[in-house]
Amino acid sequence: MFTIFSTLPANRAIRKEFFKFAVPSVLGMVISSLYTVVDGIFVGRGIGALALGSVNIVYPFIMLQIAIAMLLAIGGANLFSSSKGRKDFSRANNIFAQSMSILLAASLIFNFAAILFAEQFCTMMGADETLLAGAANYLAWMALSGIIFMPGLGLSIFIRNDGAPKLEMLGTLCGAVTNIILDYFFIMRFGWGITGAAVATGIGQWVSVAIYATHFRSPQRTLRLTKPRFHLPEIAKIVYNGFSSFLMEFSQSAVALSFNIVIVARIGVAGISAYSVVMYICSIFNMVLIGVVQGAQPIISYNHGCSNNKNVRSVYKMGVFSCLALSLFFYALIFIFGKNLAGLFSKDANLVETAVQMMRCYFLGFFPVGVSLMSILYFQARSREAKSILISVLRCIGFVQLFLLILPGFFGAYGIYLSFFAGETCNCLISMLLFRHDAFAKRRILIHRFSLIPR
Repeated sequence: MFTIFSTLPANRAIRKEFFKFAVPSVLGMVISSLYTVVDGIFVGRGIGALALGSVNIVYPFIMLQIAIAMLLAIGGANLFSSSKGRKDFSRANNIFAQSMSILLAASLIFNFAAILFAEQFCTMMGADETLLAGAANYLAWMALSGIIFMPGLGLSIFIRNDGAPKLEMLGTLCGAVTNIILDYFFIMRFGWGITGAAVATGIGQWVSVAIYATHFRSPQRTLRLTKPRFHLPEIAKIVYNGFSSFLMEFSQSAVALSFNIVIVARIGVAGISAYSVVMYICSIFNMVLIGVVQGAQPIISYNHGCSNNKNVRSVYKMGVFSCLALSLFFYALIFIFGKNLAGLFSKDANLVETAVQMMRCYFLGFFPVGVSLMSILYFQARSREAKSILISVLRCIGFVQLFLLILPGFFGAYGIYLSFFAGETCNCLISMLLFRHDAFAKRRILIHRFSLIPR
């Protein structure tokens, strides 16, 4: 994979590899985000603003499903790839079997609990009496489909690490297209409401998993369906390795939940419906940034293993620059075409106008987010887990929530919208300070070693 490093100039080789991994990663993430975005468009235009608010109440639950899947799948996939690289195929496959078995068990427990206590879950996520019935109905159906969604997401990550990124892309694309077609029929033609949106999503996920499963027929595969041999030390490594990825995904759920609670209290149902539009559009861009980070990850990990710190820092800077450039591009789109984008989700002029005002403030937060995400990856690759976990924890429960308590008292609704930008800016500053500290620490070590060389 990385043989070109020996035949091309360093900067050119690194740049070529960066785009080789980042572009398909970004495309895959955008396709994945279509599941919820398309639901939002059909729900908003086919049912109404109230249904859109009910769906948005459930958004933190969906992100928590993804976070749990990433915890076990990313952690397991890293150990799987490491064992595969050492030609220990038996251990690699057993890590896959352990990860998927635990993920399936977690999926069953978590989603059945949500089905049984749907109203309690929705109340915890900020639903009031107006939104509770619709949100609980949508949550129950999404939890039912989540039983296959979470293991399916884990399987897609493993088959990508087993050398089948095109199959993963195909499965994700076919699932998204199925979801779009069924959304039209279930919502617009059959009138099934938000139940139809959830059922369409579930069927789309089954289609994706069915395509992923064809990987086991390939003779070149490492992955095999075998009975797992559980080893507690390996399970601990899987969880520890994937913890930062869990926090990275969970932060979206934590932030959305915090905003839901504050918006319901200060603005009401109309604000939640507008915020749901913002979150749908936000989910696409957030996936783009995560795609850049995941594209950079294998290159940074490889060069760190080779002790090539110059290349590690080069890829880090390319990732940061790419995130900032994409943030500028998307913010320009939001500023110019925000009304058109919001109009895809609703015909309500007041809702669209509120969503546009919210987006122009909220999307400023993505400029610092890209830097924070790349810093988390950088510290993970350099085995500085404490620093990566610190940044991740602060993004979950930290500055954003602090500013949600402070800014609305001074700036009203605009204070709510700007809290994301203010909080993520603080997270970004901390990540930059930690990066500089790490760089200077490395420099001091090199100077010390050089001073020990006999003259």
